[in-house]
Amino acid sequence: MQSVEEEFTALLLRARQMLIRRAKIIHPELQDPGYRLLAVVIRDEGQQQSVLAEKLRLDKATVSRLVQHLESLNLVSRAPDPNDRRAQLVSATAVAREKWRSSGEALRQGLRAHLSEWEASELKDFSELLHRLNTSFEEIL
Repeated sequence: MQSVEEEFTALLLRARQMLIRRAKIIHPELQDPGYRLLAVVIRDEGQQQSVLAEKLRLDKATVSRLVQHLESLNLVSRAPDPNDRRAQLVSATAVAREKWRSSGEALRQGLRAHLSEWEASELKDFSELLHRLNTSFEEIL
């Protein structure tokens, strides 16, 4: 059990390093919290800042500062919410979407190159085990 925990911890640390590298590819000034906000905005287009705060479990002031910073980097834009003129919707810019796509593709190519050395049965088993682990996390959280 201890070896599984150690390997899982190492994997999480490497995944975090990979995300940090991806953030820097998108923009040299993009930090982890901004990357997480950008990920949500890209996945769920046109989000109010209050919704972003809930999804990211951050306070509204922090999200406001993050949005301002991402806007200064030309990664997000704000527009009035047509359903609530008092609120604004945060959306990813075309530049952000392209950099997100290309940075993700570069990382996927590297992963595929390494996994291409595995046997098909190993990949199938690994996929099934990852799915089981992911399902376990859903139950725990």
